[in-house]
Amino acid sequence: MCYTGSLQRTAKVIVNYRKYKTMTMQYFHKTMALVFLLGFCFFRTIVAQPSTVAPLPKTFWVISSMMQSKIYMDTGNAYILPVLSNNGTSYGTYFGFYTMDGDSFILVVAFSGPQGPVVWSANPDNPVSQVAVLSFTTDGDLILQVGGTFVWSTATKNMSVAGMNLDISGNLVLFDPSNSSVWQSFDNPTDTLVMGQSLCRGMKITAQPSNTKWSSSRFYLSAEWNGLQHSFSPAAYTQLFQATAISTSSPSNCYTFVNGSLGYPDKIFSLPPASSLQFMRLESDGHLRLYEMQESRSPRMLFDVLSTVIAFCDYPLACGDYGVCNNGQCSCPSFSSFRFQNERFPGAGCLPLSNISCKHAHHGKLLPLNNISYFSNSSFSKLAVSSYSENDCKQYCLTNCSCKVVISKSNNIGPGSCLLLSEQMLNLFAEDSSNRFSAFVKIQDNLPEKRRAVIIVCSTVAGSSLISILLCALIWKKCKKDMEPLFDGIPGTPKRFSFDELKFATRNFTIKLGHGGFGSVFKGMIGTEIIAVKRLEGVEQGTEEFLAEVMTIGRMHHLNLVRLVGFCAEKSHKLLVYEYLPNGSLDKWIFQTSPVFTLSWKSRRSIIIAIAKGLSYLHEECKEKIAHLDIKPQNILLDDKFNAKLSDFGLSKMINRDQSKIMTRMRGTRGYLAPEWLGSKITEKADIYSFGIVMIEIICGRENLDESQPEESMHLISLLQEKARSGQLSDLVDTSSNDMKSHMEEVMQTTKLAMWCLQVDSSRRPLMSTVAKVLEGVKSLDDTPDCTFLPSFASNNIDVVGSSSSYVPCESHLSGPR
Repeated sequence: MCYTGSLQRTAKVIVNYRKYKTMTMQYFHKTMALVFLLGFCFFRTIVAQPSTVAPLPKTFWVISSMMQSKIYMDTGNAYILPVLSNNGTSYGTYFGFYTMDGDSFILVVAFSGPQGPVVWSANPDNPVSQVAVLSFTTDGDLILQVGGTFVWSTATKNMSVAGMNLDISGNLVLFDPSNSSVWQSFDNPTDTLVMGQSLCRGMKITAQPSNTKWSSSRFYLSAEWNGLQHSFSPAAYTQLFQATAISTSSPSNCYTFVNGSLGYPDKIFSLPPASSLQFMRLESDGHLRLYEMQESRSPRMLFDVLSTVIAFCDYPLACGDYGVCNNGQCSCPSFSSFRFQNERFPGAGCLPLSNISCKHAHHGKLLPLNNISYFSNSSFSKLAVSSYSENDCKQYCLTNCSCKVVISKSNNIGPGSCLLLSEQMLNLFAEDSSNRFSAFVKIQDNLPEKRRAVIIVCSTVAGSSLISILLCALIWKKCKKDMEPLFDGIPGTPKRFSFDELKFATRNFTIKLGHGGFGSVFKGMIGTEIIAVKRLEGVEQGTEEFLAEVMTIGRMHHLNLVRLVGFCAEKSHKLLVYEYLPNGSLDKWIFQTSPVFTLSWKSRRSIIIAIAKGLSYLHEECKEKIAHLDIKPQNILLDDKFNAKLSDFGLSKMINRDQSKIMTRMRGTRGYLAPEWLGSKITEKADIYSFGIVMIEIICGRENLDESQPEESMHLISLLQEKARSGQLSDLVDTSSNDMKSHMEEVMQTTKLAMWCLQVDSSRRPLMSTVAKVLEGVKSLDDTPDCTFLPSFASNNIDVVGSSSSYVPCESHLSGPR
């Protein structure tokens, strides 16, 4: 740790701190007074001696220089490198760098003792290495960086911060000269609440992710105006808990954790009385557990706080995939068709004994699951589609490859409701004997009788079959030899490389730039030119895309299209060689969660214009009309001057000039598909819709489908539709860029142009050449666009019955950045 500075300024901070100590910290005083009023006096044995530091010049801590001060937190390898500490009689608190392996560090506040709990963390999802630096700047900002790259900060620059203090309750506070709190960790909780801490409206605690099939899945406990809300994302699951005894006439803005209750002054949950410091943690399974510190021992788990209002079976992850929950016990729907994933841990879920693949979808059948319903009636109501009979539901599931389970709910008046469950949804069930639900699981129909007949027939003709196979093999080998040179005969194709040349150029494919649906991209060098080599994996799947790219990109020459340098077609090896663009793909620059550098409006606008010109060239200036069919930020690359170029024509299809529509299989990427894909009839206007989505993403600085957002804001185009209708478009502009705000009029004009591109009726979308002219100021669109950007049935915003009923379809086997 490096710590130098002016003695005068240090003395001034100490004087301020003495005042601060005698008054006690404002936040700590307010919240802990509630604890004492309710009869909790365990702090009488603790001498509060907060550790404090001032923002002097060159106040910083480097992890690699703090290794001598490590304090082990348990009998394992976990330890903390303290920046600040505060030791009481029974326990202490630390603010510093915590690690479990010695390589990855998280900036935390933790209690001392065996298995000392971490009660707050700055960068839980973004651990840093030993070269990380924590700086307390003279302008009052606390910043964590790695090699100059921003990781986290308190965002308190120029807010008159006089010092930083860690109190005995585990609250890290940045205070001003009048000893008032400027920033504190209690106002920015992670997954834990400490006794005396409040959860106020707009605040939430977030459970750390578990090893589920959703890497981004989270449980949340958030403060709302009418209570505390328990939710799970990405599933449609929420539970609201309101006060059992209201002490005030108006709803509370804050819910405080005090001795004996959570939600003071409005008692929402009763808690066991405290004999020592208590804390509660929202854990990865969704349970909110109360712990109590013990001297010289690990914290003791006292109480499952939500157990009085949420039954075990009501938790979304209670029994895992395909698990059936009944009275707190987990089982499988049918042990003749399922087995436990882990016999010793039934809560891990079940596995079908006979699963079905999309390649054999026509051999599927539905097995009835008796006395089974969906785990949550409220979630079923949100996800299910009404006006479908049981037979319709079953038929849709059989024809929908992604459907694994179908649940139908009968209605005495007319058609009932239908819910199709894919692997990416909560396949969790509950026992139900009401006869209102019918559940079916899709399994492979092995057709045993037919198989035996086939075996008998095959046995009788084995000799002739062997001869036929040998003959076919010879013919195939000859055809393969004849076909291979065809790659040399493609007119206008770029240079052909041998596989050994590209293997040498990429140093045996060691520098990996990325990975997509059809293979990996590697960095290499041929002569003095840096190249990007895409190595296609799975020849049977990738040959069509390989030929399309070689034949189309090889003849395309435009400033805003990635240049194809060459290709390799050697036996099973199929590779594409592109020019290398050093700034990578656009998504890395517009979807940053903690950006050190944000693109200016001028740069964003020039990128939008470049994409428009590239698409205009493909749609209107080529000899044959070309539809890209996978426009997204991952397929827009930036050179060293941030000039944008379109890449990846693996999904492109030729459209003849006299052909207005083409029929094609579902292609593209989830979140960027035009509505007409659902009808399987598309034109190049599908690119224009995708381009409109990318425009909005560039303007808003976030993804169209962002599961980290609240449920009502998860889908950006739905949010755009809502804001456009209410005249609040400016609310969507990227708030991390002040430059965007200073060009708001121009940003709004571009937003309205994007709205023209997002028209559901493809005939109302402008040509890309028109879009480019409007962006350059040569032409204008006088009419006001229709503020409907989604089909009427897309309001559900969920995967429902088949691809023809869901606006945000799952990505096909061709999707993903390549």
